[in-house]
This record gives sequence, structure tokens and C-alpha cells, in this order.
Amino acid sequence: MNIGRLDKIFSFMAMVVGLAVIVLSISTRNDDNQIKKTGQKATAIVVDTVITIRKPMNRPYDAFKDKSVWGIYEFKTTDGKTYRVQAKTSGSHLGKKSIIYYNPAAPDQIYYLDSDAYGFYLGVAIGLIILIVGGVLYYRAQKISAI
Repeated sequence: MNIGRLDKIFSFMAMVVGLAVIVLSISTRNDDNQIKKTGQKATAIVVDTVITIRKPMNRPYDAFKDKSVWGIYEFKTTDGKTYRVQAKTSGSHLGKKSIIYYNPAAPDQIYYLDSDAYGFYLGVAIGLIILIVGGVLYYRAQKISAI
């Protein structure tokens, strides 16, 4: 195999990965919009926060740990039952109120917090960057192999 062909394969795979990230972000956004259209609306309050720290498996030293802050949201359904759900959002401060949309059939499993909007934009931005870099590399590999 020559290097030009490997460059084309790598850049094509980068474009596929970028496109997959964009499609996944759009699919998740559509699922969230479906819950917003068909689900019930309630006000959720942050009643607790949980910090999870994961130590990387492939590093023997403690140089970097994955730290995540999760909010525990409590809300009442239309039938008066109280549920608690855990969600990772940008602002999980105690007492903070947020709009939650939930599926009445499974309120503790199928829900959407209105403050989770940045994930869609982040996913599309990352996917576009990967797609553009892959496209530029593919274009350069095409030009080099044509010479």
C-alpha cells in the first residue's frame, strides 16, 4: 500500500466519523423535541448534587481524573407522585429550578431537562470540525496522488 492511499482512507474515515457525530446529535435532538411535544411539562428543582470521579484505567498515576457534577432533580407529575432524576447539566446549583418534560408512562426514565440544549450544538460543532478536516485532508491526498 502506498502512502497516498492510506491518506485517502484515513481522511475518508474522518469524514465518516464527523458525519456520524452530526447525525447522532441531530437524532438526539429529534428525540428530545419529541418528548417536548408529546410529554408532560413540570418544574424540577435541584435537591442534591453528586460528584463522580473516575480514575483512568490506562494510567498508573493520578495525573488526570474525570470529574463530573450531576444534579439530582425532583419534580411532581400531574398525578401527584414525586420523582428524582439525575442529570448532568451546566448549572446544578441547589434550589435551581428548571423545566422538565417527561413521558407519563416512565417519568423517571424518559425525560428531557430544558437546560440540556448545549449538547446538540457541541456535537454538531465537533462533527463539523472533524468533517471539514477530513475533507481538506482528502482533497490534499487527491491532489498529491494526481501528480
